[in-house]
Amino acid sequence: TLPAPVKTSGSRDALLEQLAIINPDLVAQEAQKSSPLKVSGTKADLIQAVKSVNPAVVFADELLDAWRENTEGKVLVTRQQLSTALNIQKALLEHPTAGKLLTHPSRAVEVSYFGIDEETGLEVRVRPDLELDMGGLRIGADLKTISMWNIKQEGLRAKLHREIIDRDYHLSAAMYCETAALDQFFWIFVNKDENYHWVAIIEASTELLELGMLEYRKTMREIANGFDTGEW
Repeated sequence: TLPAPVKTSGSRDALLEQLAIINPDLVAQEAQKSSPLKVSGTKADLIQAVKSVNPAVVFADELLDAWRENTEGKVLVTRQQLSTALNIQKALLEHPTAGKLLTHPSRAVEVSYFGIDEETGLEVRVRPDLELDMGGLRIGADLKTISMWNIKQEGLRAKLHREIIDRDYHLSAAMYCETAALDQFFWIFVNKDENYHWVAIIEASTELLELGMLEYRKTMREIANGFDTGEW
């Protein structure tokens, strides 16, 4: 009868065990050598294998993890996010009206204003994105990104007005105008969907500001009542 065939596949140790049957001297020589590094397995296993040979080695993943853990107040963005942000910026600056507002030499950006609400005594703080003083006329504006691509142009303004109401932008506009003494207020909308960065400017009408002020006053009373009664 023929002897059982020797294994020709498997782990290094299993193959050496088979080889010892045929050539024990060669196996003894192989046993003196260091085990080869792993070339398969999880990323963590492979990193550990390399570090066993060179403990000083640093991997890109380790650098990225250290960076994420110590951002020092920075916001991490991907290359795609950066590209989108730059395209949005380009669309805004190239818009004939928005571009002039955003780059006006006398503009002030994110200035904080503090006040006391006369009716409730609550402290109020506002910080409009942009403000301009045009010969005594104080103009404020907020920049808003929006995702709205599947809409006809003739329906855009109505849709944006609905967005303003739904998100209480008119309430904050009334608050800005009262606390920061603004005479006019605008929203600069820019669509953030990739390759579709249209820009639209909406002025806060007298009616919108009046509605916003009514809701603002109601909200302030509710907050004051919560402080007074402990019920929210």
